[in-house]
Parts: sequence; C-alpha cells; structure tokens
Amino acid sequence: MTPTMPREPWRESLEDHDRGGWRGVMRRVFGDGENPLAWGFGLYSAWGIRVRVHLLFVFYIVAEVIRSLLPDQPGLMYIAPLLIALFGLVLLHEYGHCVVCRLVGGDADEILIWPLGGLAMCLPPHRWKANLWTTAGGPLVNAILLVPLGLLCYAVTHDLGAVIFNPFNPMLAASAIAASSSLLQMLKLFVWSLHYANMLLLAFNLIVPMYPMDAGRLLQEVLWAKIGYRESMRVAAIVGIAVALFLAVIAITFDGMQRLLAIALLGGYVCFMELRRLKFEAAEDPGVFAAAYPEAEDEAGPTRSETRRQEREAAEKAEVDRILDKISASGMDSLSSKEKRTLERASGKG
Repeated sequence: MTPTMPREPWRESLEDHDRGGWRGVMRRVFGDGENPLAWGFGLYSAWGIRVRVHLLFVFYIVAEVIRSLLPDQPGLMYIAPLLIALFGLVLLHEYGHCVVCRLVGGDADEILIWPLGGLAMCLPPHRWKANLWTTAGGPLVNAILLVPLGLLCYAVTHDLGAVIFNPFNPMLAASAIAASSSLLQMLKLFVWSLHYANMLLLAFNLIVPMYPMDAGRLLQEVLWAKIGYRESMRVAAIVGIAVALFLAVIAITFDGMQRLLAIALLGGYVCFMELRRLKFEAAEDPGVFAAAYPEAEDEAGPTRSETRRQEREAAEKAEVDRILDKISASGMDSLSSKEKRTLERASGKG
C-alpha cells in the first residue's frame, strides 16, 4: 500500500526541527496533534528524502514479536526475518516512487513507514502520464527484484517449493526451510522472507484497485487520460469503496484475517473521504477546483464530439474566407446562391 500524495498543509508543522527539549521532541513526533497520520519520528535523511516511522509501526512490531511467542504461533525465528525483509522492501518500494517522481520533473521529499505499508510524499507535475509513472515506480522496483530474489532463494534452499508455493499458506514453505535453528537455516529463512515479502508487495499493490493502493492510483490515472482528472478521481473512489466492502466481507467470513480487515477499513475510509472532498469542492465553489488544477479538466484532451465541432467550425471558416476572396476578386454578383446563404449564416453568427 504505497500511494503517492502531494504535500498537505498539516505537514508544514513537521518542519520545525530547531526546537529543543521535550516540547520539541513531542512536536516532531505528533506535529500539530490533529492528524494521526503525522504521528511519527524521523529515522534518517538521504538524497533530500526524509524517512519517518509512524508510532503505530512501533506498536505493530512489538505486537508481532509478542504474538510470535504465544503458543500455536510460528515463533520469533519466522516472524523476525519477515518483518526485517518487509521493512526493507517497503522502503525500496517507496524510494521507487520518489526517484521516478523526480525523473518526471516532480518533487519528493518524505517517506513514512507504517504498519500497512508506506507513504511516499510525492508531487509530480499535474499530468496523467507523470502521475502514472510516479505510481508505477514502486511496483516496478518489486518487479525488477522478482527474478533475482527468486533465483537467490532457489540457490540457497535448492528447493523449488520455496520459490513457488501456496500464497495462502506461506508458513508451510517457511517451516520446511527452517527445520533447525542453525545459522545456515536462518540465512535461508531470511532470503525466503525477502522473496515472499517482495511477491506480497507486488501482488497486493497491483491487484487491489483501491486507494491508497498503487492499483487504485493506476486505475485513476488511466481513467484520467480518458475522462479527465475530476471524474477519474470520482470513479476510482467509488470502485475503491466497492473493493473495500468486498475485502471486509472476506475478512469477516474467514478467521485470522484481521490485517485484511484493517486494510479494507483504511481503504474504504480514504476512498470515502476522497468522494467527500470532490463533492465539497463542487458544492462550495466550482471555480476552486479549476483554480487548484488549471489543466485538470482538459488534461485528457477534447472529446470526440468536441473534436467534430472544432473541425466543422474550421471548415466553415475556411469556406467563408474563400467566399470573401472571391468577392474581392470578382464582386458579389459572382457568388452562387449557396455561397450567399453561407455568407449570411456566417454574418448572423458574427
């Protein structure tokens, strides 16, 4: 779940790095306190991109470690490599968004890691192709890593079942790898975790068309080229709500799918808020949207009917110019009755 998003107003409060003491620490962690999405702390900065970790991610790691130690659970030796692999691959995924965003002329300055994935704060140029490439940059990283990690997994395990396995029961493959607690087996398990986490990120971001997943963004950006920015946002949000409801039903029906339910709730909320934002802008002042995105409505280009109208007007103008040239050369008496009617219609429009 790795959306690209523009800089929001609440993020301005996070730029206060100079305050010292506990008050400065609390402000850097909680921002203005009004947006839970901003509650996190800085991890490091590199290449002009600040990496932050959400507080919920810390609680998530602690909860997963405690849960792994409970009876009938996989155990810490299975969970720890997977968590480390997932963190590293999510970070690479988000860097993919940021790098491509900059390549298409946009701005990217922050990555936020949280329990359900990552958020790349990107602001590409307001064109559908630039946004499409920015969104595709994340999954592209996972796609590039798919074959090398698969080959590496096979090289260290010598087991095709570790490379190709049942995605609904991955721990069966993991348990077959880590038959003992030796250092070699732990290395094998870590490599397998990289392979598994990479496949998981790639699949989930490409097959779930729901904000804030990459698939939801890609759907919106493809529609943008066909029906314009605003309508594409509305359609993608409606599709996302339907997908969220479907995932929620699946999560409630089957046991052990609390994480899927959390993703469904988050996605449904984001899509619902997007619909509310669009309706508010339309109801409050239709000019607000046009002012914020001056090229948004015509980004997809003229419609087919608009193109035909433009072609017809161009043909009429050319015909009037020809008639005026004929009058200039031969006088009014040289015009046919059809040419006179054409000139009268043009005079009436003028």
